[in-house]
Amino acid sequence: MKITKLSFNQIIPVLVLSAILGLQAQEVSVLQSEEDFQKLMPITGNVETFFGDFKLDHSFPAVGEADKIFKLMDHQRAAQLYLWGLPLVSMQTWIDGNKEVYGCDYNDILYVKTFNERRGVLTANETTDYFWGGSNTKEGAVVIEIPEGLTVGMIDDMWQQGITDIGLFGPNTGSGGTHVFVGPNTPQHLIPEISDGQLIHQTSTDQIYYVMRMLGNASEVKALIDQVQIYNYGNKKDKKVVTGEDKFLAVYQQRGIKFWEVLHKAINKEVVQERDRFFMYWLRNLGIEKDKPFNPTPEQIAILEDGAKVGELMAKTLVYNERLEGVLRQNNWRMILGGEWGDGIKFSQKMRYYDIFDPRARYCYEAITTSPAMTVPMPGKAQAYIGKFEDEEGNRLHGSNNYVIKINGPVPAKLFWSVVIYDTDTRCVIDNRQGAQGGKATVGSKTDGIKQNDDGSYTMLLGPDAPPKGWEANYVQTIPGRGWFPYMRAYGAEKEFFNDEYKFPTLEKVKDFSFLENDED
Repeated sequence: MKITKLSFNQIIPVLVLSAILGLQAQEVSVLQSEEDFQKLMPITGNVETFFGDFKLDHSFPAVGEADKIFKLMDHQRAAQLYLWGLPLVSMQTWIDGNKEVYGCDYNDILYVKTFNERRGVLTANETTDYFWGGSNTKEGAVVIEIPEGLTVGMIDDMWQQGITDIGLFGPNTGSGGTHVFVGPNTPQHLIPEISDGQLIHQTSTDQIYYVMRMLGNASEVKALIDQVQIYNYGNKKDKKVVTGEDKFLAVYQQRGIKFWEVLHKAINKEVVQERDRFFMYWLRNLGIEKDKPFNPTPEQIAILEDGAKVGELMAKTLVYNERLEGVLRQNNWRMILGGEWGDGIKFSQKMRYYDIFDPRARYCYEAITTSPAMTVPMPGKAQAYIGKFEDEEGNRLHGSNNYVIKINGPVPAKLFWSVVIYDTDTRCVIDNRQGAQGGKATVGSKTDGIKQNDDGSYTMLLGPDAPPKGWEANYVQTIPGRGWFPYMRAYGAEKEFFNDEYKFPTLEKVKDFSFLENDED
């Protein structure tokens, strides 16, 4: 038999033709037989669904059935609207809460230092002091001047899309620089002509939020923040840094009708995204409309309140019962941010053919703010976050039990690493202020007196029982009756943190800590 050899140029058309024929072979007919059509829904009779049975009468909804179906539509939409509105509600709460509790206006910088000041912020950390606040691009392009030095920060829009990183992990890699933010309603005459060294950023919302962490000792931190400038172009004023004075602000999303009141306020302060116009229609049918007062009917209020409950149940399920591909890693730790594309939320929230919905709702229920460096990490110039919601036997983490987290060393993080414990209900640092240590939720490389094992690992103790003498720095007290979960952070995370070379911690339930009592220094 003679074998004909094909050149490369001959092979390509054959492959293309084969692909076309394959696609044609796989095409599905749009036609459905009359018999199949008729048998899938009765003319008169019951239609069985997951949500119950509904009756048809000569193909009309039977008497009373339309009201049931309309209620089903409204309740379903209210629950989905809760998930949709989570990021916007928390960001608006943050900006307005800063003003109500601390007296911060746009462009002011709130200095957050104490345990009480950060315990109402979704998954905040204790390792670094924070500097944060909001600005409004409607009043002119927002100019943020960052000095050279150890600053780690980000700028977000009101949907928690990361606009840019600033500082070490930003485009200027710690060398300082000026960032200019232009919103959808920034007056043209209040946009500067960009000069050398300035970076201009377009934002899809009028308001933006900035979060900065200055690293170093107290004098180094002060020197850095003293050089930061935040102002609207054309109206440069002296910067105002507001101290928290140990006041508490709850940034986690409100429950009940309050959630919808804040959502109404937020949509009236912002532009409507093109992708959200269908959601705005759903809101309109539930009594919430842009440029109109918040005045839902009693029936609509009942639907909204129920929708918030069901929506929060959905959000809890998304967070604590992972089903997204590529997110679960070693020992059932979850890559909260970062990793390969598809591994949870990304800073832009956009994929090729869709904008993400469940991952955004999941992340914005448990945490707040994102950035390019957090979600598309470059080894050595990234922030890594992993979370875990059960012990090694698959059981939930209860505050009445004692546990040990074994942290392998060395942790591949250039700047620092930490394990922070959060309350399952609030998603904020566990409120153990009444404990012996007076409020402490963290063990990490910056923890004073942390004890390291001979093999370079660390043993973290958690539970209501007191730790053995000498192990206080490695201990976090939990609260009986409340659930908890850990986040592990790695700042300046190396590639080993993302490619499974570094072995993530184990988390095991123990009866008590007596096995350490003979291991005192």
